[in-house]
Amino acid sequence: MGGTLEAKVGDDYRWCGRRVWVVEGSSGSMPDTPELPEAFEQPTRQKPGCGFPVAKVVAMFCWASGAVLGVARGAYRRNELSLWRQLWDQLHAGDVVRGDRFYGSYADGAPRQARECDGVFRWRGSRARVIDFRQGQRLGKNDRLFTWSRPPQGSRTLSPEEFALLPATLTVRVLRFDPRIKGFRRRRILVVTTLWDPQQFSLEQIAALYGDRWTVELRIREVKTTLQMEILHGPSEEIVRQEIYRHFLAYNLIRALMGQAAQDHGRPWHRLRFAGTLQHFPAVAPYLCLFAGTPKVDEWYRRLLSWIARDRVPDRPHRVEPRALKRRPKPYDLLTRPRNEMRKALLR
Repeated sequence: MGGTLEAKVGDDYRWCGRRVWVVEGSSGSMPDTPELPEAFEQPTRQKPGCGFPVAKVVAMFCWASGAVLGVARGAYRRNELSLWRQLWDQLHAGDVVRGDRFYGSYADGAPRQARECDGVFRWRGSRARVIDFRQGQRLGKNDRLFTWSRPPQGSRTLSPEEFALLPATLTVRVLRFDPRIKGFRRRRILVVTTLWDPQQFSLEQIAALYGDRWTVELRIREVKTTLQMEILHGPSEEIVRQEIYRHFLAYNLIRALMGQAAQDHGRPWHRLRFAGTLQHFPAVAPYLCLFAGTPKVDEWYRRLLSWIARDRVPDRPHRVEPRALKRRPKPYDLLTRPRNEMRKALLR
């Protein structure tokens, strides 16, 4: 479903003629049944009998259409990078991968480059703290080429044999920019990329691409909050696995409707409301079933696409929202001991 939607993306929605993928990790809790804690594990800060198992999920989104092309799931303590590597078969030569600083490691950059794929990531760790822009090959102001050396220690996500196969050095381009937006924190940002050519990929273009990174957080919110995947309900590992994939399939189906509406009515793909589409479809679905096989079904489908196309997200540049909850929780104590122990304490 995601591949079909991504294939409809035209050249106007490619970045510098390249396909762009966005990788992001998330999680979801589930019931505390006997089978699930062993399969998915609980966070270490939770006491036995007082918490819930958590599944870790890594998804790869199409930057242009928002479709999900691949999903990898694992236990809570499973490293995101090892899950992310399960999705590399979806990548093709010339693709660009964008992600946060967690995905910009040496152990991931070298294999991606061997696949002829490029990456744009926030720089992390000790290299970012000690970088000196007076060194390296100058490509422009705040734009340098550096040569990484393979770390002396191995990677937690690679076996010793896999780590030994990595090249001894890796040439990367490091860009520095300082966005000044009223209401936002002023912070110098370092971005590392394997897009070496400053003529084809300017600093401003790469900065704008990374600046759009927050879009993937909205995509994750659409799956977890709007489609309610944050709390899973399956009692077994297999049911939880199916539940995760059903949520992403439903997400892609809604994205397909939005893509069709955008194409038919000449609307930007990113300006249509996901939640609005989710509200319009149930209103029309009974009529699509009622008139199935008749000319009226096309009329109702065109009407649905028209409603979706008119429901646009307003232009809100540099929007600021407090990360605070308005609805107050119930004034109950937290479950700090297993429920059976607390029952015994109440009966004493």
